[in-house]
Amino acid sequence: MSQARGWIAVLWGENFDEKAATIFVTELRAAGLWVKMVGLNPLPISGSHGMVIVPDFTLDEALAAAQEVIGVIIPYASPGIKRLRNDPRLRMFCERAAKNEAGFVIGLLDEGDIDDLALFPNGTSNLVSYPIRENLVEFGRDLAKMFGALV
Repeated sequence: MSQARGWIAVLWGENFDEKAATIFVTELRAAGLWVKMVGLNPLPISGSHGMVIVPDFTLDEALAAAQEVIGVIIPYASPGIKRLRNDPRLRMFCERAAKNEAGFVIGLLDEGDIDDLALFPNGTSNLVSYPIRENLVEFGRDLAKMFGALV
C-alpha cells in the first residue's frame, strides 16, 4: 500500500453498515490508497449485522490529522445519521477535512433528512451517496478512481 499525500477516513460507529465499510476499505486499499477506519469510540464496535470491527484510529486521534484527509466515508444511512450531527468532534473533523477539499460519501438520506446535511460544511457540493442495495463493489472501485485522482 503506497502512502499518498492524503488519506481516506472510513468512519465506524455502532450499527454502521459493515458490508459497505468492508467493501469500500478493501477496494480503496487494493487501489493503493491510504485508508483508515476511524471509530467514534475507542472500543471494538458492532455493525448493523453484528460484525465487530476494531478501528485503526479513534475520532479523537484522527482529528489531529484531519487536515490531510482527502475523503470521508460514513457507511451509514438514514435515519441513524441524525445522532451523528450532534457530535462536536465529528463536526470539527468534517470541517477540517472540507478545508482540504475532501470528498464525502454517505448512505442515502431520506427526503426528510435535509437537516442532516448540516454535518457537511460544503453542503452537497462534495457529497456522494452510495447505493444501499446495488453493486457496492463496483461503486467502491469508482470511489478508488475518484480518490486516486486526488493524490
